[in-house]
Amino acid sequence: MRPARSFLLVTGISAVFFGIAIFVTPNFEAYSGTTQHGPFQAKLIDADTLTDGENRYRLVGVDACEMGQPIEFAGEPNTLNCGYYAMRFVERFIADHQVVCYDQGSRSYGRIVARCFRYTDGTRRSIHDDIGAFVLRSGWAVSTDHAEGLFALRYYYEELMAKTSLRGAWNGTTMTPAEWRQAKSQLD
Repeated sequence: MRPARSFLLVTGISAVFFGIAIFVTPNFEAYSGTTQHGPFQAKLIDADTLTDGENRYRLVGVDACEMGQPIEFAGEPNTLNCGYYAMRFVERFIADHQVVCYDQGSRSYGRIVARCFRYTDGTRRSIHDDIGAFVLRSGWAVSTDHAEGLFALRYYYEELMAKTSLRGAWNGTTMTPAEWRQAKSQLD
């Protein structure tokens, strides 16, 4: 084999394995050494925080639009509530499903930082049932550096796809949730 063909072959094989790692491995990371909470019927506090009635869970690696955060869309004469739309999208995603959360071992303002999924069949979790991945994929959140492991790469991928497709808040004009909280705290 010529060196150029070898390089292309190795690069191609590496890309396939990286693709598999990004799309398959994140489904299993939820189980590694974490405590499972649920299944339970979730009530949303906002698009990245939910409760089982006793505990509050903060989605790891996700920062969703805040309640009251303004967003403007072309052709819409009024400023809208970005957090409201983000929460409604997550509510529709969860629908009548129960939720199961996997404690990631840290706390944020008393909330359990967790990776949460729609509970579908009681066995395997899928990135397609991952609530954090959904809110990123729908364009109502940005990924944070608080996620670790391969699912963090998948979260960045979901955000990039939403951004390039102009989904959700990416189709409007608003600040990131962190920028909005900062601006709001300076006004208070």
